[in-house]
Amino acid sequence: MHFVNRAVDGELMAELRDAGLLDPALIERIDAAMGRPETGTLNAFLLGGADFIAENAWLFWLIREHGCHRFGRVGWRPEAGGWSRAGPPPDGNLPYRSCADAGCLVAVLRPDLWVETSRRWPGPLHRAAATLKELRTLQAAWQDAAAGRRA
Repeated sequence: MHFVNRAVDGELMAELRDAGLLDPALIERIDAAMGRPETGTLNAFLLGGADFIAENAWLFWLIREHGCHRFGRVGWRPEAGGWSRAGPPPDGNLPYRSCADAGCLVAVLRPDLWVETSRRWPGPLHRAAATLKELRTLQAAWQDAAAGRRA
């Protein structure tokens, strides 16, 4: 797959390779499972690889390299409905839970795009390490809520 935004997606893809999260065989496996699209985004590729990319390694990388914390299982919560009205943001980082400090927990898909995430929502944001499967489910719930379907 060729990335639509190669300049942005290419850097994180290289980091994921360097961290050992992706290797040529795994990339091929994900690409095949996705039906070998000609173009796409790294976000779609990562979510498409949720069943193949090792969860513990992914979480370890988010925590160790990107300052995320594992606050427990990430899932849809009613307060996410207010944030989801416009649909999932292009950075792929999704708020899902309100915090006592008037901020929110944000499930991180793209730690490299955290600056864009922090501009999108007011208040303190806390980086939550989520598995790719949790992120995939949360993104689907966001899309349903934005489309007016029950999440």
